Amino acid sequence: MNTWHDRRTLLRHLLGRPADRFLLVLLLGGTMALWLTLRTFVADDRPMVEVYHHERLLAIYPIPEGSEEIRFIAHGDLGPSEILISGDGARISSSPCQSKRCVLSGTHKHLGDIIACVPNGILVRIGSARAGFDGIAE
Repeated sequence: MNTWHDRRTLLRHLLGRPADRFLLVLLLGGTMALWLTLRTFVADDRPMVEVYHHERLLAIYPIPEGSEEIRFIAHGDLGPSEILISGDGARISSSPCQSKRCVLSGTHKHLGDIIACVPNGILVRIGSARAGFDGIAE
């Protein structure tokens, strides 16, 4: 009988008082509401694909919705690189470089993703449609 009494006391201690449970639910609900609010205001409608040759911006395209595809030819140091932009994301489909690492890297669609063809000097970046700061240093 002693063991049952100890278990019951332990369970009551772990569950806490009703006020503790209410505060925990309130804290979790507030955290979820804050996360959803921040996600709504910080998230952009559609990511943008930026194509660079060295530091020079060549083109900016939104990632299309549906089955639409955009093909862009970027002329680099070694020759033309073909960039394919679709609803799945962006990828370099052909490039004159020898290693073809840029082609083998596949499709990228997340903000901040970068595809680089270093020998050809071509960089493809998935960026945000909203202009702003990503860091401030003093």
